[in-house]
Amino acid sequence: MFLSRRFRLFIQQLLRDPRLLRRLYQGVAFAPRLIVHLASVAALAGLATSCVPATRYEEAKSAGDVELAARQHAEQELVVTRGKLQAALDELQARDQKLAASEDSISQSKLDNTMAIKERDEATGLVDQLRGELARVGDDLRSFAQQKADLEKTLAAAEARKQELERMEARTAALALLTRDLTSALGDRVTSGDVGIDVRAGHLVLSAPSELLFKDDGALRPESDGVLAALARVLTLHSEQTLMMWAPTEAHIAALTTALAGRGIVATRLKPAASGDAKSVVLSFDAS
Repeated sequence: MFLSRRFRLFIQQLLRDPRLLRRLYQGVAFAPRLIVHLASVAALAGLATSCVPATRYEEAKSAGDVELAARQHAEQELVVTRGKLQAALDELQARDQKLAASEDSISQSKLDNTMAIKERDEATGLVDQLRGELARVGDDLRSFAQQKADLEKTLAAAEARKQELERMEARTAALALLTRDLTSALGDRVTSGDVGIDVRAGHLVLSAPSELLFKDDGALRPESDGVLAALARVLTLHSEQTLMMWAPTEAHIAALTTALAGRGIVATRLKPAASGDAKSVVLSFDAS
């Protein structure tokens, strides 16, 4: 009876103290042997006290049944507690795994963010460098464009000067040929000084005294045929030339125009103009 009371007190203390549940969990495997041992003790106690009255035996048996029921109840609660503990451990492990995964994800995110910031900084530096290069190239292009414009102006001026020189050279060559042919055609008239040949402002000018070509009444002298024939031959050879004529009066000009037209020179190549000078006749050759 004394042992049963101590065991009951132990069970009650165990149930009241949660810290002893773990010990109880560890002693589950030992429980069957403990029950057998207690049963043996109870049997020995029954043999030793066979002289005890039946009432006390019944009390002892009832106490044993109560203790056994309490033990079974404690075992059930222990199983439930063990299940809850295992569930808590599983949940804790799952949370640890989730936390580890979250930490890995955060670490990867931090790494990705760091790499992105680094790449952004590198890209920004590259963009700034390219902007600087673009600005420098733009300045060079503007400078080249200005130089190109200046060179184009210089080239245009050189081309214009070249064309002018070519025209002057061609005119000079044409005047040289015209002078040669006119001098050859007039011959002694030029060498004797009766007819003068000169170049004025890029034009070949022939001058002669009025009395060399005209009579006092304004008619052409017979001696003028040689001069007029020479003029007609030269105008025929140099078909690009026109003849400007200055004579004392319109009658003198009309006589010259008629005489040259009779020698095959069309009127469109003759441009008469009265000069009012009664002393000389001036003929100027000009490119048409």
